[in-house]
Amino acid sequence: MDCPDAAYLGAGIRGTETYRVTGNRGTVRYLGFQVMGGMESAANVVADDLDIGPDGTFTLLLSSEEQPGNWMPLSPHASALIVRQFFYDWEKEDPAQLEIECLTPRDAAPAKAPFPKPSELARQLVALGEFVDQSVRFWMDIEESGRAQGVNVFRLPSARTDMGGAAENVTVWGSWQLGDDEALLIEVPVPEALYWSVSVGNYWWETIDYANHQSSLNGHQAVVDRDGSVRLVVSHRDPGVANWLDTAGHRQGPMIFRWLRAADSPVPATRVVPFGSLDAVLPVETVRIDENARRQVLEGRRAGVRARFVRS
Repeated sequence: MDCPDAAYLGAGIRGTETYRVTGNRGTVRYLGFQVMGGMESAANVVADDLDIGPDGTFTLLLSSEEQPGNWMPLSPHASALIVRQFFYDWEKEDPAQLEIECLTPRDAAPAKAPFPKPSELARQLVALGEFVDQSVRFWMDIEESGRAQGVNVFRLPSARTDMGGAAENVTVWGSWQLGDDEALLIEVPVPEALYWSVSVGNYWWETIDYANHQSSLNGHQAVVDRDGSVRLVVSHRDPGVANWLDTAGHRQGPMIFRWLRAADSPVPATRVVPFGSLDAVLPVETVRIDENARRQVLEGRRAGVRARFVRS
């Protein structure tokens, strides 16, 4: 369930070293830096809190000892720096341009690593297979434990820093399951937030293809009603409303709201209704959309994804 609005970057680091990140902030909605210690979050910095030049350039130091200016602490067990970029306007926002270098002095060039022995390579291949197996089981257990708490409902909000979540990113998880002629109506008051989004996934905790399907919406893309609430429809076919979340043929899976630096983290209300009864339960002012407009929306989503993940 990677965030459909995100471009993720990462670099392996050691808690005993000193690093310098330099670059340009860009115009992406949210740029966050996170130091990981294994799977747990050890430190977080949001770019908007850094001292950034008028041209968007900045420097960020990472070390065990505090440094003047922009600084992130490194604990002895630090293992990675994760960078999250969340885009609101997929087609217009510019990503950050970043570089990282290790500043710890070296007495000599690092020795060339020896070619691994067959036994060592075999051990690595076995470990890789075990990781894949354990990862699949881990996320299946997450989904099953969630479904045991209720289907087509959301659970209590949490930052989930124990699983690598950023402290400023509060998430609300739920599970959905729909029949052919059913739709899930989601309603929630939208709080003030730096960023918010909702997305649906499949049973294997994969985010549904968000380039070719409108399986997610964020605070820029979604239509908020006059009462300050957003109403969304999860269904297998297009209900003709702007705020549709497409299941892309999947029958069940997780759903996630992300409230980032939000004044509140509301738990959305849900109800399953017959697909043919949507007009009776949606407000009169609900924004509708025809096939041609939907096609244009999807073309824009594909263009935004292509721009975000440029391949040379």
